[in-house]
Amino acid sequence: MAKLKVKKFRGSRTCGGGSHKKRRGAGHRGGRGNAGVHKHKYLKFLKLEKLGLYEFGKHGFTRPRSVVKEFSREKELKQRLKELRDQGKLDENTYRILKSRREINVGDLDAIVENLVSLGLAEKRGEKFFVDLGNLGYSKLLGSGNVTKALEVKVANATVKAVEKLKALGGGVV
Repeated sequence: MAKLKVKKFRGSRTCGGGSHKKRRGAGHRGGRGNAGVHKHKYLKFLKLEKLGLYEFGKHGFTRPRSVVKEFSREKELKQRLKELRDQGKLDENTYRILKSRREINVGDLDAIVENLVSLGLAEKRGEKFFVDLGNLGYSKLLGSGNVTKALEVKVANATVKAVEKLKALGGGVV
């Protein structure tokens, strides 16, 4: 068995590193970790990149799938609304209300429900209007505004005030 180099340095103070001041901290190796990759260690890391052992820049974050699905659903909805507006089927006010956010007030819904029926996004049975807000990209119904029509709304969440206003005119929330 070959003699270990460490054996030679046993008992010496600096183990062949020169003065005891020289190996202090990370300065003798040009910084800790990947410090200096774009400066004084650049060529070394270019060679490592060619071998596939290092990647320049930030990398490694992946969005959660639920966030990606929600973002793509919102993007598709906004694109669809923009197409309808460009075709002249959707007026500017309805477009503004529909694209603004994920919640909608009962007053705004009451104002645009007839336009939604004409677009095929809602239906009218007798005197009641049936609207599925989930298909429109909304997750919550808020209670602000006045309701003048009987609305039957399918939505994930609704405030107590919104439910009361809809039930007062013979509608409801599913």
